[in-house]
Amino acid sequence: MKKVLCILLSSMLILTVSGCGNEVAKESEEKPKEYYCETGTLNGENCEVVETEEATPTCDKDYKLTNGKCVKTTTTNAKATKTCSDGYTLSGSNCLSKTTYDKVTTKKCLLPAKYDIGEYETVDGTKSKNTAYEENGECWYNACTDWDNGVCYGGEVNRTEYTTVTSCPSGTKEVSGKCYKTSKVKTTYTCESGKVNGSKCTVTDTKDVTNTCKTEGFTYNTESKQCEKITTTKALEK
Repeated sequence: MKKVLCILLSSMLILTVSGCGNEVAKESEEKPKEYYCETGTLNGENCEVVETEEATPTCDKDYKLTNGKCVKTTTTNAKATKTCSDGYTLSGSNCLSKTTYDKVTTKKCLLPAKYDIGEYETVDGTKSKNTAYEENGECWYNACTDWDNGVCYGGEVNRTEYTTVTSCPSGTKEVSGKCYKTSKVKTTYTCESGKVNGSKCTVTDTKDVTNTCKTEGFTYNTESKQCEKITTTKALEK
């Protein structure tokens, strides 16, 4: 019985030693290779050298680079709406009162037509103008009657007649033969799109810039926000 047990123990010892030897050999065969780089960064079995440069932001045609964005501004005429205050109606470019007023007849002292010549120069170099005026219930006019080469050298006062004038009362305006009070037209500007800027509509369109690389071989990296060029070489084995 002791003899059989010894034989069995010897067999187990041989198997165990034999199994360990195979495992050591297997580990020796599967040991991974190690690599290193003299320059650059190790990536697997390769060395990578990364060169960088600043990207150049560019915009499409008609867009302008503004604060890191591409901006296009378009200006058009705004829609004008004219309105009048209460009691007035819009007539062309005027606000006219809804109430009309009768014309009034007055007597005025007017210059005779031939003397109604506007401003002129006198012999002493000053400017003057023929005038008509009322005095003691009579009409008079003071006019230049002595001329030489367009310069007045003298004049005299003459009496004239009253002229009857029929016109709209003070504070009113004659439009198409009738008298109206007037009021300032209010103009409001609106835009279908964009913002109102005075009488204009301003539409602003904003886009992201397109980043380009000025040097051949470089590409833009959206994460680093730089232009990069990667040179790959085979890594050295330790």
